[in-house]
Amino acid sequence: QNQNQSQSSPIIIGALSSMQQENKELEAAKELKSKGVTSILMMDAIVGDNEDVAYATFVVNGVTKKKSSTFNMSGLTGSTNGHFGGVASTISTMWERQKKAAIAR
Repeated sequence: QNQNQSQSSPIIIGALSSMQQENKELEAAKELKSKGVTSILMMDAIVGDNEDVAYATFVVNGVTKKKSSTFNMSGLTGSTNGHFGGVASTISTMWERQKKAAIAR
C-alpha cells in the first residue's frame, strides 16, 4: 500500500429531534459526540421560517464551543432569548415553533 495514501475514517451519523424541551438536544449531541459520532443531523431544524439561522447557530455553538455550562457572556446581542449566546443561552430556550405547537395542541 502506498504510504502517501491517507487512511479513511468511518463517518458515523447520529440523528436528534430539534428544539427539545430545556435544550436537551445539545446535551444529547455532546453525548453522541463523546461516543464517537462524527456528524449529527438535527431533524426539522431547518423548515424555512425566520428561526432557521438563529437555531442553526444556537445548535452549532452549543455543541462545538467549550464554554461554561453555568455562565456564558459571549455575544450579548440576542441573549435575552438565548438564540445567539450570552447569559440566557444556558437557560432553557422556548422557540416560536415550540410555542406555536403548544398552542395548537
